[in-house]
Amino acid sequence: MTRRQELDNGLVVVARPNRAARSIAARLVFEAGAAFDPPGKAGTSSLVARLLDRGGGGLSAEAIAEGFERLGVSYVARAQGDTLDVEVRLLAEHLPEVLRRLRPVVAEPAFPEEEVRREVGQTLSALAEREQDTGAVAEDALAAALFPPGHPYREPAVGTRASVPRIGAADLAAFHRERVGPSGSILALAGDIDPDRAIALAADHFGDWTTGRGATGRATIPDPPMPEREVTLVRRVEGKTQADLVLGMLPGLRRNSPDLPAALVLNNALGEFSMGGRLGAAIRDREGLAYYVYSTFEAGLGAGPLAVRAGVAPDAVRRALDLIRRTLEAVRRRGLKPSEIRDSKQSLAASVPRRLETNPGAARTLADCEFYGLGLDYPERLPSLIRAVERDQVAAAAHRYLTLGRHALVVAGPALKEALR
Repeated sequence: MTRRQELDNGLVVVARPNRAARSIAARLVFEAGAAFDPPGKAGTSSLVARLLDRGGGGLSAEAIAEGFERLGVSYVARAQGDTLDVEVRLLAEHLPEVLRRLRPVVAEPAFPEEEVRREVGQTLSALAEREQDTGAVAEDALAAALFPPGHPYREPAVGTRASVPRIGAADLAAFHRERVGPSGSILALAGDIDPDRAIALAADHFGDWTTGRGATGRATIPDPPMPEREVTLVRRVEGKTQADLVLGMLPGLRRNSPDLPAALVLNNALGEFSMGGRLGAAIRDREGLAYYVYSTFEAGLGAGPLAVRAGVAPDAVRRALDLIRRTLEAVRRRGLKPSEIRDSKQSLAASVPRRLETNPGAARTLADCEFYGLGLDYPERLPSLIRAVERDQVAAAAHRYLTLGRHALVVAGPALKEALR
């Protein structure tokens, strides 16, 4: 049985037993993602995440790494849109020692100047390579087209070549002090554990953590304005054999939106179900125009767009775009077939329990449910919510979210102006 307890310092601990394996996955989640980077310093959260284990609590980076390695711990920290996440995987018998070693990593990072300079340099190298990645170029341009200057979702999480050199050790320490603390944060554990003992161990090692402000309540991310008309951007990247395109539509969806189940059914049938759904059948299977094509909702604390992505040969861009538009417009005007809705609901409802079958999947799911205020029983409730979706609800979601004519489209690749004529 899953247990939840909020410690006196505001850290929420969630523990779910899984006796099928001797291992444990633990996930710490902080409201400290890229959306909270300081103005002009995009990439701060990402650098904080990558530098947490480079020294802290009186330990060097080498001592931290050797301690985890000796215990066979897999450690990873990353910044996403809303959150900064730290995940460890370990054998069950090592849980007390791993929590003891994890505490200074997340609570007392030193951000040594030399390590910061090295990581900034590596990030700049990665950004230079990113400029040759047609998919990344398209994604960054889409965010800039849909979200106005200053919006939390506008800049890439990794930062930009202009912002990253401005970030120093003092900036990282200030961001950590402001955003990474126990209040409003989550520690989710899943695996071969007794929930009561796991919570007690968490309290022993994290209960007296009082530094860092953390979050006193979930942030409010403003809705971006709807584009007044279609926006089309071309980003030329030479030396490539494939063009990547991404079409984004607002108003977008929040993770706690009441019509999320209907929107998931729509998206699953449109672009994910059965290796691509209706988009894949029309564009890849029948016409052979795309290497891949799919759709996603970027739902978070704030409203993220419904995005359609495709990889195509440069000379097939115009035909692929025409088919994508026609497919989306047909779904918006006439809705999905009853068989598509039925199959999409069955597929989605069956996929939800599978998220809890592995320890990392269970820890991630429980942390997300707690972070977004969905309730720990959400994985059990969601299949029923999906099965209860009616055809008119899917039609309403299509009408609301498939806003062709006021969308943003980005195509990145070689010789595209000629291909789009």
